[in-house]
Amino acid sequence: MSKKQNLAVVAALCGVFGLAGWAFYFHAFAGERGEDWMVYYNTVRAFYEGKIALIYDGQALTDLLNARLGDYLAKPLPLHPWLYPPHYLLLLLPFGLLPFVVSGLLFVGLGFAGAVAACWRFARSKEQRLVYALSLLLCPASAITFCIGQNTFLTCALLVSGFGFMKQRPVLSGFLLGLLTYKPQLWLMVPVALIACRQWKVLAAAFATAIVMMALSVAVFGLQPWHDWIEIMTAPSALYDQWRIIARLNGQSVYTYATLFGAPVALANTAQAISALFAAACVWWCYRRPMADDLRLAALLAATMLAAPHVIDYDAVLLGIAATLFFLRAMEDGFRFGDTAIAVLIWASPLINPPSVFRIGLVTPFLIVIFLAWVMARGKRDAVQAEPRGILSAV
Repeated sequence: MSKKQNLAVVAALCGVFGLAGWAFYFHAFAGERGEDWMVYYNTVRAFYEGKIALIYDGQALTDLLNARLGDYLAKPLPLHPWLYPPHYLLLLLPFGLLPFVVSGLLFVGLGFAGAVAACWRFARSKEQRLVYALSLLLCPASAITFCIGQNTFLTCALLVSGFGFMKQRPVLSGFLLGLLTYKPQLWLMVPVALIACRQWKVLAAAFATAIVMMALSVAVFGLQPWHDWIEIMTAPSALYDQWRIIARLNGQSVYTYATLFGAPVALANTAQAISALFAAACVWWCYRRPMADDLRLAALLAATMLAAPHVIDYDAVLLGIAATLFFLRAMEDGFRFGDTAIAVLIWASPLINPPSVFRIGLVTPFLIVIFLAWVMARGKRDAVQAEPRGILSAV
């Protein structure tokens, strides 16, 4: 099958899966559309109204949300706490000055545009730019992100562009990656990659940005929100117990999969830790040796999903981008057996998740491990094939 034929087949498959995903999620979230943006908007408004003390009181904040935005809901939402570190609130403050619907559409729209622009850093032709844009738009995880108003596009924009600017503009790269610390569970693989490839300037800029953002948040909100957030993240509480049932066990982390297989909490946490170490080893291997930047990033994005102690199906936009990076590299350098199949399966995996609803979703971590092996094998072969050319050119 030629490259164009392969692209046509993949485009047809992803078109069907993508449109089916949009139709399903648009219907599934009827009456709750924008629910996650409601949490963000409600929290910002609480700050402007002088109710900053409420933001880490999960039930009080949920009650305020239902009172403020109940007209947009078919029924009151259950527990929807704010669990982000305080410096994320800084990024949202301008949106709280706009009406709810306008601010939500603007937030998601700007995030999507940023994610597309970030992916274009890795495009090598106009055709590839179009593929990145359509892939991101049709990705089933993108449909979820749009429907509930999540911040996944912003997360992807910062992570992908951070590594896209790494070699040419390291300070900018570090600044973008430092902003990403608002979602620490998706930041775990960033320092692993930067240390592995010895990008010390990027790493320093990232930490400096994070520290400055924390200091600014203290200046604006005070120290109490940080105290409350750290306590929620580290101490046992009724809020965590409720959130674990409502959110974490309906996610896609290895912890969730292990729990659904019947593992006790201690064993599920151990499985999560082992998967994080495995993911870190894969990222270290990819960023320590010669490898194409897009393949490295594809591995990083997949490893991030595997390592995170809590991820939801909307976070799988990371997998959609990883699959697209890998597919376009294969299309340019030549497809090998299984390349197309694994890329499509990873891209479409949100359709079989969460595993608490679709039991077939329990295969997802195994798909991610296979995808990582595929990416690393291609990177290794490409590096070996490039060596003789490098020697000859040097001679």
